[in-house]
Amino acid sequence: MIPTLPVLMAKRALISLAARLARAAGGLALSLALSLAVSMVVAPQARAEYRAYELEVADLHECRMKKLEKCKTWVVQTSMAPDLYQRTHGGVYRIGVVLLATWMCYGDTSDFKAVCPRPQPVNPKYQPGQKVKVKLKKHVTEGWRGDVEVSYYQRDIRSNVYGVRFPDRRMVYARYYEKDLESAEPPAPRDEPPP
Repeated sequence: MIPTLPVLMAKRALISLAARLARAAGGLALSLALSLAVSMVVAPQARAEYRAYELEVADLHECRMKKLEKCKTWVVQTSMAPDLYQRTHGGVYRIGVVLLATWMCYGDTSDFKAVCPRPQPVNPKYQPGQKVKVKLKKHVTEGWRGDVEVSYYQRDIRSNVYGVRFPDRRMVYARYYEKDLESAEPPAPRDEPPP
């Protein structure tokens, strides 16, 4: 990656400052200042990591004003946390935000670059649209049945994560690991000989 003009100018200014300090302080300071200046010029650029979020955003203001049963929603992928996104895009009275998925990206989002795409699931057990049942013991959602909406792989825990919407529970959305779900689809009919 080529450094921009302001970065080059800042490096040149630091080298100049280091040389002046070295002349003023003597020999040891000269070697220290020169090594600092050289390391700043030839050092590789650092790479960063950041968390990406997929959010479902609802226009609550329009929903209240028009007294709609179902609010208009859209999906956004961003590097802003859900609470920060909500505060910077109108506040809690203007929009509602639901976290659909989150994952780690490497690089940066400067210059209005888009976040990296959501990781694909690895050998997924369930597909989007499939009906599942929560088998997480002693959890408020134990036994709930819903539809898989989102699936992705979370590398740090080495598991697929599924976003499940529960239509009969006021459209509640929650995320689960693969081990916490089971298929809610009826088993395929078996061909048995008549008695």
